[in-house]
Amino acid sequence: MATYTVTINERTNAGRQLLNYLLGLGLIKERVSAKKKSGFEEAEEDIKAGRVYTASSAADLFNQLMKD
Repeated sequence: MATYTVTINERTNAGRQLLNYLLGLGLIKERVSAKKKSGFEEAEEDIKAGRVYTASSAADLFNQLMKD
């Protein structure tokens, strides 16, 4: 048996009807909702990707900002 991933917009009338139809047929075993990343998880990704800047003082920070 194959496994398929289908994204259904439950905010629309057609999406709700389709979801109810598939649930009624017993074709859906579980509902998986998209998990939004937390701010901490996004920050970890920024650190790993090297999108982090450091400054030794406020003056140094402003100098770095003015260069870009």
